Amino acid sequence: MRIPPIKVAILNSNRQDLFPANCEAPVELVWMDKLESFLEFPADLFIDLDFDGSEQRKENLAKLKKPIAVNAVNWPCSKLPPGFVRINAWPGFTHPELVELAFTQDMLPKELDYFLKACGKTWMKVPDVAGMIRPRILAMILNEAWMTLEEGISTREEIDIAMKLGTNYPMGPFEWTSLIGEKNVLQLLIILAGENPAYKPSRLLEQSLLPT
Repeated sequence: MRIPPIKVAILNSNRQDLFPANCEAPVELVWMDKLESFLEFPADLFIDLDFDGSEQRKENLAKLKKPIAVNAVNWPCSKLPPGFVRINAWPGFTHPELVELAFTQDMLPKELDYFLKACGKTWMKVPDVAGMIRPRILAMILNEAWMTLEEGISTREEIDIAMKLGTNYPMGPFEWTSLIGEKNVLQLLIILAGENPAYKPSRLLEQSLLPT
């Protein structure tokens, strides 16, 4: 285990509060909202919560030659540079103390393991598939809500209220979609639909991203 303190840089232009502002253990934690500053910071560990999956982004991060975790719910490790760790950083989950990770190396980078423990987090290695575990399940639930709206069965507000009161969800499916982003949810559904037609996205969800 690396001797603390370690420097951790987190890129997030829209803070999701996945991690605390400060850690109990000696960690120099720096939140950033600009990619250029993030790439220039002399950190021991980089966490990109704004990761967009682009080739340019992957190339820039790989040049850092440091342990890197990226919010890559929709991309398996085969689509990422070697050594990258996927992290489920989609907002709105009810158990933020448990972090889903996917990686191909035998061991999690010691810097990331130390940082997560310093934040009071427990991490779980999940299958390296698109959607990981919780986002994969959630995407289907959200899609069902969009289909219900598409069929004119109820309104957005009523569906959100019904799910919060009837299932004790922390937020309704449309509130959750807005928090995660329609584009991210639709992208995952399209990927999963290529494996199983049951994930075919709602036409209304697809139309929500068309230019107006």
